[in-house]
Amino acid sequence: MAGIQLVGSMLASAHPRPCGLCGDVRRLSRAHVPPQVAGNAASVLRAPDVIDGGVRRAGRWSQGGMWVRGLCRDCNSLAGIAYDRAYADFAGQVARLTSPLARRLAVIPGEPPGVRFAPGLVARCVLFGMFAINPRLRILFPDLAADLRKETPAGAGPVRWPDQLLLRVGRSHPSLPREGVLSSGVWSMRVLTERVVHFSFGDIVFAPLVWSLVPAHSGSERDGLGPQITKRLGDASGWVHYGPDRTSVDLRSLTRTFPSMAHPLHVKMDDWVELLTRDGSDADAVMVFGRLP
Repeated sequence: MAGIQLVGSMLASAHPRPCGLCGDVRRLSRAHVPPQVAGNAASVLRAPDVIDGGVRRAGRWSQGGMWVRGLCRDCNSLAGIAYDRAYADFAGQVARLTSPLARRLAVIPGEPPGVRFAPGLVARCVLFGMFAINPRLRILFPDLAADLRKETPAGAGPVRWPDQLLLRVGRSHPSLPREGVLSSGVWSMRVLTERVVHFSFGDIVFAPLVWSLVPAHSGSERDGLGPQITKRLGDASGWVHYGPDRTSVDLRSLTRTFPSMAHPLHVKMDDWVELLTRDGSDADAVMVFGRLP
């Protein structure tokens, strides 16, 4: 392994540390992001991002799905019981209705697929995953963390959504059907071709969906750095205001756009400059690569 350098954290250590959602210092459980019932199971491979002899590549692949030790057992179980199935149903419908054949048969090309789902439950599932892969979210947005934990029954709300945040959603890129990634603390700027930036608190890429939790006002355009690459994705921030009784909401009534996006970590490395948080704590950048069957 000489000469091989790990680029980002995997959050794989079993040593006790604070839960990304409740903050209790415990031995944390494996939080599969997205949930196992959505296909993120044993057949999915997981690997770190490494530099080997000056060349960046995925590290050693292991089976078991894309996961991090980011949540305690109680918080992880809450998500599994209350939200995972709704997410799996949403992802399955999107996969069917955005297949090549479905897109050719679309009445209005480019329109979001006619998926009917439970937006509140899906958004909560995603947010539990975001807090798992970025433990600092609990420090930055404590009210959001507290609201997600205390809901009774789960998903009932209300959840105070921070004005500083946007939850973006779209399709994973069709040319990268087997590529997944979990990342946090990675800020990127494309310096070749069209200049764009990617400032994100957390990203979840797992076909057929891509999710990004981003600052509502990054100031990148004002500073001449370029627009956010996630700007054209759908805005799912308001989904948390839907209760558990809303289980059949049409996606087309929630967003006018549902495009695909290739994550910067999946494209040509020479095109992007990356800044990673690294201070030897849970604030370190997280990178977990996935390979879907």
